Amino acid sequence: MSGGHDDGPGTPTGGNQLFEELYAQHAPALLRYLRRLTGSMVDARDLLQDTFLRLWLQPDPAAIGNARAWLWRVATNLAQNHARDERRLRQREHDSAASAPAVSSAQQRMEAHSRVERALGAIDARGRRVLLLFAEGFTYREISSITGIEPGYVGVIMQRARGEFRRHFESTHAAPVQFKRRLS
Repeated sequence: MSGGHDDGPGTPTGGNQLFEELYAQHAPALLRYLRRLTGSMVDARDLLQDTFLRLWLQPDPAAIGNARAWLWRVATNLAQNHARDERRLRQREHDSAASAPAVSSAQQRMEAHSRVERALGAIDARGRRVLLLFAEGFTYREISSITGIEPGYVGVIMQRARGEFRRHFESTHAAPVQFKRRLS
């Protein structure tokens, strides 16, 4: 990044010089703060990059009254979001491991995987996408944004897909399928 020219859409109208000055002035201390906050240099660097990306995308960074406070607030919010996402991921992994039946052999795991794949393959494409996105932790609103399905209709499609999956899975497996309920 050099010069004070506007590089096109998504670049600050205040020019690169202000961005470079703010980066040089605040990045080292902000990185230290984020490392201490997250306990990880890798996460701290990612969050620092995301923080300055948000600054870079500001239409008029010169209009930010207190750039230091703004940067720390954005970095803190990003770190909180990251920590929340990490907790959710660990909880989903824990819940998945706790609710998964004990599979004692590679053959049994392959058979179970095959039954799940067949049941998923029997669901219509839209329902399968919604079900898989939900399983990945997306909210109904996020699923709507990703798929283009009306937000109020995502839940309807989800319930239909769950029903189809359950019917197809149970036709090849005796144990009933239990889905977790989650508010979105």
